[in-house]
Amino acid sequence: MSELKQKLNQLYEQGIFQEPADQRIEEIKIIEKEIATLKKDKQLDKLMKLFKALGSKNRLLILSLIMKGVRCACEIEHLLNLSQSTVSHHINALVEVGALDAIKSGKWNLVELEETSFTREFFISLIANTFD
Repeated sequence: MSELKQKLNQLYEQGIFQEPADQRIEEIKIIEKEIATLKKDKQLDKLMKLFKALGSKNRLLILSLIMKGVRCACEIEHLLNLSQSTVSHHINALVEVGALDAIKSGKWNLVELEETSFTREFFISLIANTFD
């Protein structure tokens, strides 16, 4: 910590930070405890998997289509000009991370936003601000 304290003192002396080094180090100790707790939190792992699943343009497009309501996989195939297997792959990835619910209705595969977790509100906000 002494090397960090030296750097923080320099930042304080140069007027870059308004708080003295000792005050910032106390804040850092609190943050370290918070980070240790977060590293153990399963929600963080779920969120990481969710963001990884969103790292695909097609998956974001699928989410934007589903924002307008329940969709049949065949609609997604047509609208995005993707094969059935590609759409199925993307839908499965989004279902796995809790973003979508897959509904089997006879021979039809339907998808909708997952209703019971924070993901619904998150996606509504994300997609609404991105695609409007």
